[in-house]
Amino acid sequence: MSIIAVVGDCTTTTALALAAGWPSGHDAVILEADRTGGSLAAWLGTPASPSLSTIVANSPALGNSPSTAWSAVDAMVRHAPSGTRFIAAPVRSRAASRALSEAGGTLFPLLAQLYEPTIIADIGSYAVADAPSVLFSLASSIVVCHRQDAASAGAATVRLERLAELVQFLATFGVPLTVALIGDRPFGPDEVGQFLTADGQAEIVMHSLPVDDLTAAVFAGRTGVSERRLARLPLIREASALARQVAPAETDRAPDSSRIDQLGSSR
Repeated sequence: MSIIAVVGDCTTTTALALAAGWPSGHDAVILEADRTGGSLAAWLGTPASPSLSTIVANSPALGNSPSTAWSAVDAMVRHAPSGTRFIAAPVRSRAASRALSEAGGTLFPLLAQLYEPTIIADIGSYAVADAPSVLFSLASSIVVCHRQDAASAGAATVRLERLAELVQFLATFGVPLTVALIGDRPFGPDEVGQFLTADGQAEIVMHSLPVDDLTAAVFAGRTGVSERRLARLPLIREASALARQVAPAETDRAPDSSRIDQLGSSR
């Protein structure tokens, strides 16, 4: 199973946008892997359980075979009205942290041995001083999301220094690294890319994502936006391009428009 680790700013919105624009013919499941607690079940209008804690509690039924483990997990994967498939983290941080720690030792290594489906792991914000996530070492690709502070070039520069530190750390895992730059001010993607690779320690691909508050609001539960309008919104278009970039090479490169249609119709 390919694992795409999504880390940094606005990761839940980005993970949902990736899932909506995932290439057709292949399955993607969002794994909410944020140690501070989950919000995805509430965003998608579903009950809080079953969650990752439920799956971990049923670990004896998973067995030692990757295919057997996925069969057991798949029965507990949530289906949102939009069609999005996901595994929710517990809402409270202690429960979420405990479930992720336990899954990191048993469940995640098993699932990483499978090809289908692709797991889009929403890790959330992360600092280099935090305990390393096992999902980084299992990932086939890492997407670092960075939303610029457009109000102040000085503040944006400070945040870029921290982004550079994170990128250098993530580069040590030796997998393809994409920086999704959210917003085009005060710096363009070429400027940011040159800054992040100035020391030659990291090889990254830059990808621009727009600040799109309407799409983010729809993902967070806003109603009244038609599927036609949603499909035309800038975040959906750019996230589809990002999905084609980070998806496993064997996947069909056309975005699955039915996921976008379902998301719009569910709102």
